Formats: sequence, structure tokens, C-alpha cells
Amino acid sequence: MTILAAAPFAPDLAGWERVGAAEFACDAEMRRGAAAAARIRIAPEGELAYQQLRKDIAGDLLDGDEIQASVYVRSEGLDQSPGAYLALEFVGADGSRVSIAHSKASRENGSRDWERLVASGSVPKGAALVRVSLILHAHGTAWFTEPALVRLSRMDPWPDLGDRVRSVRVDPDQITQERFGGVGFHAFHHVFPATQEELDEVIYKRWRELNPSFVRMNDEWDYDRAMMDRIAMHMERMKRTGTEIYLTSWNPPPVHSDDELAAWARRVADNLEFYVRTHGVQKLKTYCMTNELTMGAWASLASDLGLFRRYHQALYDELRRRKLPVGLLATDASPESYWHTLEWAAEHMDSITAIYGGHHYFNDRGPKDERFYPAFLHRLQWAVGLARRMNKDFILGEFGAKQDNRRLDGVTQDRCVFFETPDEPFVTLQLAEAVIAALNAGVYGMGYWTFIDLPDDFAKGYINRWGVFRWSGKDRSTRAIYYGYGLLTRYLRGPGKAYAVHSDDPRVRVGALQHEPDRTWTVVVVNRNDTPTRVEIALPSAGPRADFRRYVYLPSKVKHHPFGDLPGPSGVASLHNRTLKDQVPPMSLTVYTSAYDPRPPARVTGIRASASTVGMRVTWTASRAPDLCYYRVYRIERGVPVQIRSTIAASIVDADGKAGSTYLVRAVDTSGNEGP
Repeated sequence: MTILAAAPFAPDLAGWERVGAAEFACDAEMRRGAAAAARIRIAPEGELAYQQLRKDIAGDLLDGDEIQASVYVRSEGLDQSPGAYLALEFVGADGSRVSIAHSKASRENGSRDWERLVASGSVPKGAALVRVSLILHAHGTAWFTEPALVRLSRMDPWPDLGDRVRSVRVDPDQITQERFGGVGFHAFHHVFPATQEELDEVIYKRWRELNPSFVRMNDEWDYDRAMMDRIAMHMERMKRTGTEIYLTSWNPPPVHSDDELAAWARRVADNLEFYVRTHGVQKLKTYCMTNELTMGAWASLASDLGLFRRYHQALYDELRRRKLPVGLLATDASPESYWHTLEWAAEHMDSITAIYGGHHYFNDRGPKDERFYPAFLHRLQWAVGLARRMNKDFILGEFGAKQDNRRLDGVTQDRCVFFETPDEPFVTLQLAEAVIAALNAGVYGMGYWTFIDLPDDFAKGYINRWGVFRWSGKDRSTRAIYYGYGLLTRYLRGPGKAYAVHSDDPRVRVGALQHEPDRTWTVVVVNRNDTPTRVEIALPSAGPRADFRRYVYLPSKVKHHPFGDLPGPSGVASLHNRTLKDQVPPMSLTVYTSAYDPRPPARVTGIRASASTVGMRVTWTASRAPDLCYYRVYRIERGVPVQIRSTIAASIVDADGKAGSTYLVRAVDTSGNEGP
């Protein structure tokens, strides 16, 4: 359905609002066919402030409508990205932005000929009108013509199924991913210092607790040996959790000759060889030469993909010469509106690309939006489909809920906008739906940004607060997502086979993974109904164990643990005739898994306590359990054990302990079983 028909601009640009200081005019001399173009020109000395022409359109809008805006653009003399581009904005009745989507943004847009730009989005809850913006953010001139707005589709209202049992089928004939790598994180903690106590009791205690089998780690091509030794130490610790590593660099250097490019490639290969061969990090499988196509400025290579390919080729040749088993990823673009770069890479550099990947943050949909899941599933199916046509896989390297990015008191707020608000616990449901969409689309691996907050002093005028737990001053407290997303990293571990899952209730979203080689199952359910819902989940095979442990995350009842210990199962659901029957709570995440060992670890022995200048030093004999995760340390107070610490070490210092204090230590295994 056409909302705004493509038509010539009026001579006085009537109907379009001018925003910002620029020269705005209708240019009768610049035409595409018969239609005159609107011109925006910013002089070299002009201040850049996203100058634009925009039009607000109210009308027949329903939540979930898929809307597409388009315009043709020509440009001349643009000096920087994002250049000339198109924005599609959804605006509330109070005039505030509800969500926004952009076209491809680049200084190259329209530089050679008329180029059609497209921006698409779904109408979110609370939107009262659509705003089409024709934007220039560069010095130079841009012409826009034939702006149009159409409704691509209207989602039918979802039925209220009442108390009917929901039927869910894991499709035995549709394996979406034969070798799923896992649900994990982007990790940043390896590049900033931490004390041994922080490593043992916070960082790697929680890493083992959440047990991710996939991680994306940041790198710099020119790190010195001291930094590389630190990174190698962290990579070696990840061997304990069997974590596959995807390493990405930031901002490679500009080069001015083939010799300089070859020298850069040798340095990067030296670094990778140091990790893989010197330190035996065999799980380092993937490398990308720059985060989000950045060189000098964020995403600048999106407008010079030929240069991206040149670096990629030089590194590919060097890795191949050394026979290093590390594959290269293209293009790492973010957000989804930049995934068009994947198409270019597939056409022009597939032979030197091992895997495709991109990022996306859910800026157009809030955590309570029940229409998020089908929209994101569609996006991932497109990306995976493109990669599969090239016989490759797709990695979702970063993802997260809506970004803040405001500047407050001179500090850029790079954080989830819902943190520290009543909606924070619901972010987990949206992240879980993203994971379920990834399983059903066939994504290889995925990393939530990020495992841990960046430290306060990471960069002047900048904070990055996305972690599943905090790292500010002495605050190491967990966020709500730790207890929900953490269940997904812990139990949706690779290797395994992901299956397509079909539900007869669009508000019940389900993902299924059969683990290899033991053929156990993990099934994840998000229930968006506002009442308890009975489900019957049919599996293709039973696996070795009929009893599935059940873990439930309720946004309304998140229980934080002072040491980040995940809660145990809420019960057991048994498989009968290859079918799980259960009732899931409203607005909840439920994880069912048969991937566990029911036997708890043995009793910890050799517990000793001795006075020191800083308190009581407690030591014990290290557990020999092969699946040991960590220890819980208890001080006995009036005959009752009170937990005072969780640690992966075999000793602690209890600053509050006194001579005569007695202690109990219990081992916890990777299945969450606590020993005696």
C-alpha cells in the first residue's frame, strides 16, 4: 500500500520541513527523468548537524506494520561519511522518537550516478506517525528525488488461544545448523588489569559458571608482548570451558604502499601464531581485521570495500603461507542496515573469506515488543541464507538491546538504555528471543555485548555499561540478564545440531539444540502470553536421559546472588513418548535440559584455617572432579553455615574471620550440583 507516492518536489519544497543551517532548494536543473530534485548544500565552513528535509505522515498505522521508505540520491564533493542518506523514524504522539531505521550511509552514496536508498522498519508500539528524513551530514552537495513510502505488509492480529495446550514440534527434517558453535559473549576483560582475587572470585568464577562455548574477543594489531602475554593467559583459561574464540581487531593502520601492507599482515600473523602455536590456543578459529568496518572513523570502510578487501587479501595470503588454521570473517558490519556489505563481500571476496558475520542492536524495538521475534528471525534468515549460498556460515558477533549513546555531563553513555529502569529485567526475554531466532535461522555462533562492563577509567569522557555484571569502583554486582542469558550460555553449548521448531502459538517461541556427541537436548521457551501456558514439545528423539531439569527466569522475580551463583533447577519435566509436557509461567524464559550429570562432586577435604595479618586464611585440598566449576566457602556462625565466598581457587582470605572461626567448603560442578 502506498503511503507517500513518488512525486516531484514543489518549487518551494512545500510540505517538507527544513532542519539545520544549509542551503535548501528545488533544483530544476538536476533531474532523474522528469522529476526535479531537492538540493541540500553545506559550505566547507558550515557546522555539520545532520541537516535535513523531513516530512511527517500520520495515517493508518498499526503495531507491526512493515514500512519501507525510499529515495534516489546524487552527491558531489562530499568530504566524509555518513554523507547523504535516508532515515525512517517512528514518532510518538508527544513528538518523541520511538524508533529509527537508516538506509546505507556513506560519502559514496550517489557519487557516481543516481542511487536508490531504502530504509525499512516495523511500526513499534506507541508510534503515532512516520517521519521521512533526507539527511546530509558532510560538506558538499546532495540531491534527493522521488521520495516514497509504502506499507509492505500488515501482520494479522494474533489470536488469544486461552487455556488451550500449545503444540510445539521440533522438526526432525529441518536441521538449521549442523555444527552450532554456541551462545556466548563479546569479552573485553582480557585487556585490563585485575587482581588474582578478582580473577578467581569474580571474572573466572563467573565465566565458568556461565560456561560459554563461544566468545568474540577484541585485539589490537600493535599490542606489545606484555599485553599479548596477558591475553594469552586469558585464552588459556578459556580452554577450561572449551570456548571457541573469534578475535577481532580495531582500526588497522593506514598504509601507503604494498610493502607497508605486507608488514602489517606479517605483524598480525605473528600475533596469531603466538596465540595458536606458542600457547596452543587451538580454539582460536576466526579473525576479522577490523571491528565494524572501522578505519580512522567508525564504518568508514563501508564506503571503500575495495580497501577492506585489499587488507583482507594481504592477511589471507600471509596466513595461508604460514598454514595457520585461522579463517577470516567479512564484514562485521553493524547495524543490520549495513549488512548490504555482506552481499558485496560474497560477490567480490568469497574465495578469501571463511565465514560471514555482522552485528545488530535492537534500537527499533523495546524489550516488551512481542513482534520483535518474527522480525529479527527474518533478518537472520536473510543473512544466513546469503552465507549458505556461498557454502559458509554466519556469526552474530555482537548483539544487544537498545543503545543509549547520549552525552551527559560530557560523558558518552554507551550502555543499554533500559538498564537501571523497571524494564531492565525484560531485556533478558528479548535477548532470549534473539538466541531462539538464531537457532531457528541457523546462525553458527553469537556473542552478547558484553560479559563485563568496561572499567570506569577505560577512556576519558566515555563509559561502556553493557555487562551481565558491573565493574565500577568496587561494584561487581550482577544485572538481571546474568540470571537469564547466563542460562543460555551455560546450556546452549556447542557442538550441537540446531533444529527448526514450529509452535502453533506465535507468542510461544522455542529453540532446540541436540548436543554432540552425547545427543542430550536443551530446549528454550519464551512465553509472551500474560497467563500460565501449557505446552507439549515433541522432540525427534529421546536422547540418553528422560528427565529434563527445568530452569525458570521470571522478570518479575529476579533473585540476585551476592557471588553470582546461578540458582538451581525449579523442578524436573519428564519426557514421555518423546514429548515434554509442562506449564510455563507468563512472560517468562524456561530452559529444559538433559545435558547434565546428576551426581554431585565429592566432599572437599583438607580444610584448614590459620590467622594472618589480614584475617583468616582458609585453604583446602583441590577437588579432583573433572567437571569442577568452583567452590562455595561457608563460615559457621552459631552452628549455621553462612556463605562468604565463591571461588575457583583452593584458598581464600576471610577479612572478617577471627581466631577460632570454622569453615565449610563445598565443590560445585558444571551441572550446578553442590557437593556435601
